[in-house]
Amino acid sequence: MRRIVWMGVIAMMAAMAGTAQTGPPGHKLVRTLVITGDDHPAHHWKETTPAIVAALNSGTPRFEIVVSEDPEVLAKKELFSYRLIVLSYCNWNHPGLSDAAKKNFVEFLKKGGGLSILHFSNGAFHFSLPNEGGSDWPEYRKICRRVWDHTPGKSHHDRYGAFHVNIVDRNSSITRDLEGFDTTDELYFNQQGDLPVHVLATARSKDTGKDEPMVFTYSYEKARVFQTLLGHDVAAIRTPGETQLIRNGSLWAAKEGQ
Repeated sequence: MRRIVWMGVIAMMAAMAGTAQTGPPGHKLVRTLVITGDDHPAHHWKETTPAIVAALNSGTPRFEIVVSEDPEVLAKKELFSYRLIVLSYCNWNHPGLSDAAKKNFVEFLKKGGGLSILHFSNGAFHFSLPNEGGSDWPEYRKICRRVWDHTPGKSHHDRYGAFHVNIVDRNSSITRDLEGFDTTDELYFNQQGDLPVHVLATARSKDTGKDEPMVFTYSYEKARVFQTLLGHDVAAIRTPGETQLIRNGSLWAAKEGQ
């Protein structure tokens, strides 16, 4: 079994930001589990995880964060002590989840726990993964409504580079105070799935010539789910607009926003 790393909020935030460990008046810190720990050749979790943690607690701290590099943490009873899961993980050349982890994960969501799905995590637990070895989990395609299909000719992205992110719905608490912004990132397109999503932000693909959905929300059972296709690397995550989307979207998923 791969090692589990637990980074308590005090040590993590002291290392990342040096900010006080209190939320705004009337708000408890949102106990949050960040799941990471599997490198794809182009996605390096040891670099992006600290940036994700910093994004979540940019400004006034709102999250009490624990990081695990083993997705089997989902099988533990302690899962239900969290209000939010932030998924930054794809099982590239690794096994999928155990039945116990799948069951617990679904139960967490059925009980109303929140979920944020970041970037390449939409490619996890899919039949098209290399050396998939039985890791396919069809239910994940209901939990994660726009997935990366690794089959040749399916999902793709523009060449990594600069593009503009357009905010298309300003009525959400996630985007209400956010203007469109420029970023340098991967612009995903042809993501698979037809269950309904509410799109908050788009970007114009050079490859398709279309406005592709980048950020969206939906419900799964009693859970709020925030999904962003942005966030390829540290520079992208640290772009102020992307930082704000990760933070606001995660607060919304944890039912700390409208």
